[in-house]
Amino acid sequence: MSSLFKVNAMNIYNFKFKNMFCYSIFLIISFMIYSENALSKTTVSKVSINGSGLNIPRIVSLKNSLTYMRSGPGKEFPVKFELKQKGYPLKIIAEYHNWRKVITSNDISGWVHTQLLSSVRTGLITKTTFLKKIPSNSSNSLAKLLPNLLINIHYCKEKWCNIEIVKSKVYVGWVQKENIWGSTKN
Repeated sequence: MSSLFKVNAMNIYNFKFKNMFCYSIFLIISFMIYSENALSKTTVSKVSINGSGLNIPRIVSLKNSLTYMRSGPGKEFPVKFELKQKGYPLKIIAEYHNWRKVITSNDISGWVHTQLLSSVRTGLITKTTFLKKIPSNSSNSLAKLLPNLLINIHYCKEKWCNIEIVKSKVYVGWVQKENIWGSTKN
């Protein structure tokens, strides 16, 4: 009887070991699958925390002729840069409550309060180009546009934007989209 008991005890021990081994493998695989999903969700950084809900990135412009760009989202953060041109275009790359992290055409980034920003579409000419009468390279030129010229963008088509330049005289015409920083809607 003792040999029969030993055989049954061994079978029970083997059965328990196999069950425990299979259960452990199941737990390890489950952990790997679910932890990968959990980790992938935590590594994606949020670009908006209690922000506007609008698309990011997007282009905005300055309301005032003097705007302070800060190193963080709050008045307690030091001023990093002064922007001194009303209508200057900025790209919003992140939001934190009423503060927007922006970047300039020269890749200077910082935080600006929403009260200092406008949704008026403006842009900067990136290289010397010509203002055309109609959206075509063969069209008559109305003016020569130099880099960093501030322009108002009326609307854009696939490759051309209808713009306005206000100097001593108002000029309205077409410029290739690739020559304008801030020409995208987003």
